[in-house]
Amino acid sequence: MISAREAALKTLTEVFYKDAFSSLALKERLKRNSDMPQSEKALLTTLVYGVISRHFTLRYIIERYSRQRPDRIDKQILIILELGLYQLLYTDRIPDSAAVNESVKLAKKRNRGASGFVNAVLRSFIRDGKRIDYPKDEIERLGIEHSYSPEMTRLFVEQFGDRAGSVMAALNEPPKLTLRANIMKLSAAELAQRLDVKIELLGGALLAAEGFDVGSSELYKSGMFSVQDAAAYNTAIALDPQPDELIIDMCSAPGGKAAHIAELTGDMARVIACDIYEHKIRLIEDTARRLGLSSIEARLMDGTRTDAALVGAADRVLCDVPCSGLGIIRRKPDIKLGRIDISALPALQSAILKNGANYVRTGGILVYSTCTLNRAENEGVTEALLKGGGFRKLYEKTYMPDTDGTDGFYICKMEKL
Repeated sequence: MISAREAALKTLTEVFYKDAFSSLALKERLKRNSDMPQSEKALLTTLVYGVISRHFTLRYIIERYSRQRPDRIDKQILIILELGLYQLLYTDRIPDSAAVNESVKLAKKRNRGASGFVNAVLRSFIRDGKRIDYPKDEIERLGIEHSYSPEMTRLFVEQFGDRAGSVMAALNEPPKLTLRANIMKLSAAELAQRLDVKIELLGGALLAAEGFDVGSSELYKSGMFSVQDAAAYNTAIALDPQPDELIIDMCSAPGGKAAHIAELTGDMARVIACDIYEHKIRLIEDTARRLGLSSIEARLMDGTRTDAALVGAADRVLCDVPCSGLGIIRRKPDIKLGRIDISALPALQSAILKNGANYVRTGGILVYSTCTLNRAENEGVTEALLKGGGFRKLYEKTYMPDTDGTDGFYICKMEKL
């Protein structure tokens, strides 16, 4: 049977060198190795997400302890070094000796001649007290300390100044598991009573759970709750949907916010949940079916193209647009790898928002939201619409991970004049 470390090596190879998404690659690896003990599955998950999240820090250490430049080191050996260093630096329950020995074993399987090199690098780091000598330049230091690319670090410093380090550190923390009770079936307090784990009621339909496996929960399968961060939860609250209204969710998949909208109206509104991809339409339908909601109409629709039949027809429109995801890095550490062209996003986001604005009736409500902290994608987009004079701002908030304890998230509520 394959070990957790070897499975992590295979998974990370796909992520770093084949541009695979970590969540999908890890899911496939766990599926292929379903006989792996639960403790090994937990270690595999920790190692994959941990190495991705701390990738820039780990590479920096390798550069200082290796006589070869990282781009000259065999790709598999490079990942084995990152795995070993991650265990030395960021895990509490793995002894240093085990981290080194298991890394050397992995190296021998891949390239016997490289095992001595791996052993030397890891043991040298231990001898130096596992100390990292950070660069003197402030931006370089922040990037290495919190493991962000230079470009992403500069963006955080430009936008948050002295607070940048606090925000970056918070985005490295493990996220809370927050659940939204399906109020069509039960309250948050009733859900808490039925869950046999540590629970914290957060207000409204939200609660936080610890030590809970959502995927295997019969309560989840029977539609008693959804998984949703506290900041994202407030999107539908800001929209304030009412029964008998026509509500459009412009970028809906997988349908969590559309479902919340339907639940808040007692399943008595007409909710058109749109997406541009056929397979995502099925995700929306699956979500509605699981939760027992009949008011959601999943529709294949391009958010940038106007449907003439909907112009001026909607009471409320939600534009929860595609974004850089800088507010959910702790849930999707791949974002740190910089595969998305952030500069191209505001044009797409503005096009979706302007189109959504066309659908709002006079006096109706338009809500724009993202899971990013990039102001060009947030205030930059909404201010451009507001300058046109057709809407007035009613509410605006950016949720910050270091102070609000949530994902980074932006919500702007506007009324059509």
